[in-house]
Amino acid sequence: MKISSSFSNHVKGRNNQSFKAIPKNPKYIPETLGVIGKAAGEYINMPEQKLFLAATALMFQPLIDLKFANEEQKNDAAIKSASKAIAGGLTGVTIRAAFLKIMDKFIGFDKHNKLNTLFFPEAVQRLKETRPEIAKLYMKQYSKTLGTLCAVLFMILFSNSKIDVPLTSDFQDLISGVAKEDKTWLQSLKDVAKGRCKKIADWFRKIKSFFVTIKTKILQVDYALKNDEQKSHKEESE
Repeated sequence: MKISSSFSNHVKGRNNQSFKAIPKNPKYIPETLGVIGKAAGEYINMPEQKLFLAATALMFQPLIDLKFANEEQKNDAAIKSASKAIAGGLTGVTIRAAFLKIMDKFIGFDKHNKLNTLFFPEAVQRLKETRPEIAKLYMKQYSKTLGTLCAVLFMILFSNSKIDVPLTSDFQDLISGVAKEDKTWLQSLKDVAKGRCKKIADWFRKIKSFFVTIKTKILQVDYALKNDEQKSHKEESE
C-alpha cells in the first residue's frame, strides 16, 4: 500500500479518539495572533521594549548570580546586576521616549516646517494631499524609526559613559548600604546623594581650575607680547 493511500485512510477516520484533541475550527488562532501583533506594533515601541528587558534582567539576573557565582562574590555580583538593570532601564526608557516625542513634535504628520520637509521625500509630501491616511501611517513609522536611530546614537556617544556608569555606581552604593551596612533606605539614599554632590562639586572645581589656567596662560602671553612691543618701541626711539 502506498504511503499516500495509508495517510488518506487515516485522515478519513478523524472521529477516532486520536483526533478528538484537535479543534474542529482553529481559525480563531491566526485572528488572535493578528490582533495581538497589531496591538504590539501600535502600542509597544522602543521605550516599552527597553522597560520589559530591564524588568526581566532585574527579576532574573540577580537570582542567577546568587545561585551560580562564587560564594565570596555572589552578593556583590547580584547587587551589581540589579544596579545595572535599574540604571539602564531608567536612562534607556527616558532617552528613548524623549527622542520619540521630539521627532513626533518636529516632523509629525501635521507639522509644516523645514525639518518636516527635509526628512520626508517630496513624494510623501504630495501624498499628504491625495492619500492622507497612507501618508500619515508612513510618516508615523518613519518618525519612530528616526527617533530610535537618534536615541541609539545618543546612548552610544554620550549616555552610556556619562549617565549609565555613574548612575549604576550610585544604585550599587545605595543597595550595598542597605544590604551590607544595615542602613535604612533613606539613610543610604542621603549618603549616596551627598557623595554624588561632592563628585559634581569636584568636577566643577576641576573645570574652573582648567579655565583659570587657560586664562592665566593667555594673560601671560599677552603680557609678554606687550613687553616685546614696548621694548621694540624703546629701541626704535633710541
